[in-house]
Amino acid sequence: MCQANVLFEAFEETRQRAPHMECRTLAALLDCSEGEIQASRLGRGVHSLALTPCDLVMMLPQLGQVQMVTRTSHAALSSRLEGCRIDADQHHASIRDQKSLAMQLLLPSWYWVCLSQERPTPAAQKVPCLQVFDRFGHVLHQLYGLTPEAPGWKLLEHFAALKSPRFTHRIDIANVCTRGHRPALLKAWEEMRGGEDFSRLLSRHHLRRVEANRAVAGHFSTSMAPERFIMTLAGTCRSTQPSQVSLVHGGGAHHHHACFRHFHQGRRGVLILESDQLTISFDSSALHEVWQVTRPGVEGPGTSLEAFDTRGEMMLALDLAETG
Repeated sequence: MCQANVLFEAFEETRQRAPHMECRTLAALLDCSEGEIQASRLGRGVHSLALTPCDLVMMLPQLGQVQMVTRTSHAALSSRLEGCRIDADQHHASIRDQKSLAMQLLLPSWYWVCLSQERPTPAAQKVPCLQVFDRFGHVLHQLYGLTPEAPGWKLLEHFAALKSPRFTHRIDIANVCTRGHRPALLKAWEEMRGGEDFSRLLSRHHLRRVEANRAVAGHFSTSMAPERFIMTLAGTCRSTQPSQVSLVHGGGAHHHHACFRHFHQGRRGVLILESDQLTISFDSSALHEVWQVTRPGVEGPGTSLEAFDTRGEMMLALDLAETG
């Protein structure tokens, strides 16, 4: 029996015996990626889409009200979206609503997109769902149709295909800014004026975000205890001013301003922060490293708290400028 059939059988058995188990939990148990599980379902409830990422993004306004979820290994940022402004080309896309959502998407990272029927939460009914994966089979974004009758969902079915993805495995390589390179990094940091400058800085110095934060410690960053980060998140519920939270990964950035109402602990150490249009969930047991970081910008310096897991993957960022 081939690997795809083995994964499909495991998926089907899990759906029968533990219907509320999330796909990412099953993937962890099977030591595979979520993308590999979804690919094993091709033609059996899941279809590839014969659309370029740019064309797909431009179709979003036809999908009605949606729940846009950006995911990393240990965190998820979920925004409700109804009506948006989209600017896109073959490499980048920007999505904004009239309120407080802003997303920047790096479309070359979209390796495979599939269409299926999924539950936004374990207890919810199944709705149309788009899932975007990188070439390692990691979920970048999930988009759930809250108005399944919207015409765009029927249109997407015309682009359904059975093309199978060929995922690969990622090897994480840690880098350290040497003492000799640190002065150049500090100078470039001081000269930054926005997010694009920061992306170029990371690329030029071959650093990940967490490694850059470590390298500028004592100048533009300060280490913080994870417990203080959690306390600060909880404190946003007492603020009358909106807070900006961000989730950033290799596929882009998801930012949302909101006044938070609820902060509580879910199952297995998952912390949940909620507003009317936004839900953040992250695994507090995976929280390993937190930095308070200041970066220059066009409108002056901005300060945020950035949380990372043990692999150095960013879990969540909280903008301190908005938390008055």
